[in-house]
Amino acid sequence: MGRGSADIRSPESLKRFRHRYLEFDKAARRAVELIQGDLRSVEEWLQREQLPHWKLQLRRRHDHMKDMWREYIMARHGDPRMGKPSYVDERKAYEKAKRMKEEAERKIQIVEKWTMTLDMQIEKLMPPTRRFQTLLDELTPRAVARLDHMMDRLEEYLRPSSAGRGAGVAGPAKKEGGNA
Repeated sequence: MGRGSADIRSPESLKRFRHRYLEFDKAARRAVELIQGDLRSVEEWLQREQLPHWKLQLRRRHDHMKDMWREYIMARHGDPRMGKPSYVDERKAYEKAKRMKEEAERKIQIVEKWTMTLDMQIEKLMPPTRRFQTLLDELTPRAVARLDHMMDRLEEYLRPSSAGRGAGVAGPAKKEGGNA
């Protein structure tokens, strides 16, 4: 047996290999789709949901903080007839509003950082993923056609003939209906 040859005595082994190859192709394509879909989903979530949400929260919290500041100033320097001996509660409310605004600012920075990080990772990940998908698109049809051709040739070789070709080599083979 020469280089590049195989000692295959039954088309069944080729059919099983063809079936497994198609299962691999299907799983690989699904994995590529999942990678692309997950990246798009996360990117969309960050850019279309999280960033606008936190920008809106920042505006609201900034306005609330300004309101709390006005209340604090009024309590501290306001009319003594208001009956407020202390402005501690207003100061606490202002400090809390300030912390909430700062939290929104941090969240925006975090979302922007993760958006940039994701963009860089997409730039690294997508070219090899696309190349792999292109390989599947190009090689799978050729590989399946070649396997089908090999199965046909092997079945033809193993089929008994009137000239005796193949009949003495492996004996008669059963022909199965349909492709694998």
